[in-house]
Order: sequence, then structure tokens, then C-alpha cells
Amino acid sequence: MELRRIIPVILLLSFLSCGKVPQSLTNGEWQYDLIVNGVRAGSAVISNCEKDGLLVSRTEMFISLGTMKNTTTQTVTETKEFRPVRLEVVSTLEDSSSGSRQVISRIAEFNGNNVTLDSDGKKARYTLTGPFIIDGNFFTDSLVKGRFREGMEIRAKLYEPTVTADKTILVIVNAAGRENVTVRGKELKLIHVRQRVEKLKSVDIYLDDTGVTEKMVIKMLNNIFEMERID
Repeated sequence: MELRRIIPVILLLSFLSCGKVPQSLTNGEWQYDLIVNGVRAGSAVISNCEKDGLLVSRTEMFISLGTMKNTTTQTVTETKEFRPVRLEVVSTLEDSSSGSRQVISRIAEFNGNNVTLDSDGKKARYTLTGPFIIDGNFFTDSLVKGRFREGMEIRAKLYEPTVTADKTILVIVNAAGRENVTVRGKELKLIHVRQRVEKLKSVDIYLDDTGVTEKMVIKMLNNIFEMERID
């Protein structure tokens, strides 16, 4: 299993993340267990904050599968209007069987539709077509404004350099109403949001009434990844 491919794609849109619905974006930090094909394989930390007038979203993921260990940190910086400012993804891959250690970094900085991408020290510049977002708070804000109305659909082009460096990819998000979901052995009535990222993966996200992700189920590459919030 190629952790180098899997982990960045898991991170995509990790912030999406009758009864009350979230009224605004939620700032804070949350801890999660990470489960792969039914087996606990690591942990994750997700945070949202405002800094110097910008929105900053951060995801740290720690996963161990066999002899492979991966630590990936993604930091997204965007304006309050969700215009991209900076996207940084740093992944450290270790193999205990060979003693190897590899660090992979992608840092993208934006000026309108122009992006400067630093890939492990090598820089390239691209001009992207049309409006686009990065993996921050756009979808959550759109769902909040639509009051998570069941059946509403949001589409946007996402720039994700770990998938493709010079193009955007289509992401479709649907509000699917409320469902009873088991989290930490308890049954909770949560808001269900579905995501589709072109042909890469499908995601089911379950949010509480404040907009915090309680559970996420990701299906990709014939594997099922689950994140469950820890008290």
C-alpha cells in the first residue's frame, strides 16, 4: 500500500470538516483515532483558527501500516473570502525494515490564478484556469449558509498539488440530512455530508450541531479509512 499516495488524498477536505445546525465556522482543535480496514492504525489532529486576519486550517496525521510509518502535516492558509494564500504539505515516510527515511514537501503560494509550487526544493510556476479553492473552509461555510438543507449540492474546483501540480480537480459536496451513527460506542444523531473527489475517493462526514466532525469514512484504492473523534 502506497502511503505516499494515500495520506495526502485522505487529507483532502478533512475539515468538512430537524434540530440545530452549525451557525458559523468553528475554531478549535480536535483529536481522532485513525482506523484502516477495521484496524486502529494511528491518530490525527485537526485544528482551525484565525491568524493575522487569515483563516488557517491544520491537519496532522500519524499512521503505521506494517513496517511503514507516515507522518503528514497539512497547513492551509486562505483569506476570509476563501481565496488561496498558501498550502503546505510535509510528509515523512519511514521503513523500519530497511531503516530508510524520506521527507516529501509541497509548498504552494498563490497570487490570483498564478501558483508557485516548491516540490522538495524545486520550483515551478503555473497559471490555473477559472476560480478555484484549496482544502480549507469553503465547503463548510457554504453548507452553513445553506443551513445544511438536505439535498443541497456544492461544486468547486480544488487545487491539490499532491494529486496534480498544474490542474484543479472537481469536488462535489452534498448535504444528506441526519443519521444515527455510532461513535466511541455511542449512538449519535449527526449531520451527514457526502463528498466526491472526481474518481479518487468518496467520503462520508458526520458533524455535530456545532460543525465539528465526529466521524469520517473514506473509501479509496479498495480500502476504508475511518476517523473517529476522541473525547
